[in-house]
Amino acid sequence: MAKISGWSLFDGVRMARTVGRNLADRTNYTTEELIAAAESASQEHPSEWVVFYVLADKCSEVGRYADSLRACKRCVELRPKDLRSVYALATAYNLLTRAEWSGSDKYESLLSEMGETVPPDRAATELDEAGLTIEEAAIQAIRWFERAGSLKPDRTSQAHLESNLNTLYTRFPHLA
Repeated sequence: MAKISGWSLFDGVRMARTVGRNLADRTNYTTEELIAAAESASQEHPSEWVVFYVLADKCSEVGRYADSLRACKRCVELRPKDLRSVYALATAYNLLTRAEWSGSDKYESLLSEMGETVPPDRAATELDEAGLTIEEAAIQAIRWFERAGSLKPDRTSQAHLESNLNTLYTRFPHLA
């Protein structure tokens, strides 16, 4: 998934001071170690946006979509008008819609070609954990992508938003 740009030096410093403090080795760590560090930092710094943004991003990378969704919701609570927060929340909902492809070799191979390592079956499990249906996740993804579009994104970000929306409207034409 493409990400919205805008990571600042300030965000990087805040991440190093919060999440980085909880890493045994700041230069060599696994995604799981970074998630554990971010989870720990979230307890110490419950109002630090960057902690939840990192947590959301890394949880989605390993297929912990329900955890990513919770972290993204916190990002939006902390920075409701931040394009990155809103886009991340839309993306978290969108990833849950992959549950629709569960058990389909066609989509599993397509995701593999895209470099995705999390199988759609994982999205189905995570969708259940989030207490949503595929359609509810799609409705929320559309809602939040549209909201992100109202936050004056740059051209590249706008193109990502439109691409995601077009894909969702193609997959769920009754929601258009």
